[in-house]
Amino acid sequence: NSVNQALKPSQWLSPQQLERIEAVDDLTLERLENMSLEKGAELLQQVYHLSQINHDIEPSYVPSNVQVYVPKPNGDKIVAPLSEMTQLLKQQQNFGQDEVTIIVTGLPQNCDTVKKANRKLVQAYMQRYNLQQQQQQGQKYNKDSAEDINRQLTSSEEDYTEQAKNSNTKTGDIIVIDLGSELPDFNSIAMLDTEKIGSIYGKWIVKMTHELELPHETIHLIGQNIGAHVAGAAANEFTRLTGHKLRRVTGLDP
Repeated sequence: NSVNQALKPSQWLSPQQLERIEAVDDLTLERLENMSLEKGAELLQQVYHLSQINHDIEPSYVPSNVQVYVPKPNGDKIVAPLSEMTQLLKQQQNFGQDEVTIIVTGLPQNCDTVKKANRKLVQAYMQRYNLQQQQQQGQKYNKDSAEDINRQLTSSEEDYTEQAKNSNTKTGDIIVIDLGSELPDFNSIAMLDTEKIGSIYGKWIVKMTHELELPHETIHLIGQNIGAHVAGAAANEFTRLTGHKLRRVTGLDP
C-alpha cells in the first residue's frame, strides 16, 4: 500500500500509455473474453489505476454574452444584454403590473427539438396572459365581441380557455434569459458555474424589482435543464440580498 500511495499515475504509466487506455464504456465482457489472459489483466489493471486519479475539476464557464428578450403579443421582441434590459423595461408602459415570469433556458439552441420546446413554453405563457387580457376586454365590450375572440381560438386553445376561466391567473409579462444559446456543446454545460451565474442573475432580479418597483411576490422564476440549477442559485441569491423569497421557482427537467 505504501508503494501504491507513493506513485502517481504518470509515474506508473507513461503519458502515451495513459492516452491509449480505453474508455470504460468501451470495455465490454465480450472484448475481454477475446483477449489473452495477460493482456486482459493488464488492461483492467491500467483502468483501475486510472480511476484512482483525483479529478479536481472546478466548473469555470460563466458566459458573458447571454441575450435577454421580452416577447410581445404582436410577435415582436425586446432584445438586449442583461445589463441593458432593466433600462429598456422602464420604457415599457405597465410592465410588471401583474405577474412577471422569468424563464432561464438551459439547453443548446442548435437542436430543433429544443427550439420547439422553448417556443411552446413561451407561447403557453403568452396565451395564458393574453387570454386574461381578452377576458378583461370582453367585459368592456358586448357579448358578440367576446364570441368573435373565442371563434378565433383553435380547439386546443378552447380547452385551455376553459382551464383559464376556472383559474386565478392574471395578466403578466415574460422575460427570457436565453442562457441555452451560450451552451453549444456538452462541455460548456458540464463546465458551467451554476452558482456564479445564478448569483449574477439573482443580483439582476434584485436590481430590476427595485428600479421597476415590482413586488417580489409577483415573480415566477422558471429554469430549464441546467438552467433549473441556475434559477435555484438565483433565487437563493435574491433571498440572501433581500431577506425575501420569490413567489415561485420551477425546475423543468433539472
